[in-house]
Amino acid sequence: MNFFNQIENKIIDILNEQNIDRISMAGIIGTLRQENLNENSFLNFIEGKSFLTIEDCTDQIWRMRGY
Repeated sequence: MNFFNQIENKIIDILNEQNIDRISMAGIIGTLRQENLNENSFLNFIEGKSFLTIEDCTDQIWRMRGY
């Protein structure tokens, strides 16, 4: 049994490729789940980036939360 769904697995794969640390990955996935944010929207955002930082991810999550 896998703990992550398909979209979360794709997000994790991309974050891993972009050298985002595992603690940050856990925070991103946890926030997407806890806040019931659209995982597809976040996936589309990170797929469109050739270079990605944790700050980019954090900013996107804040935008998705309406701030």
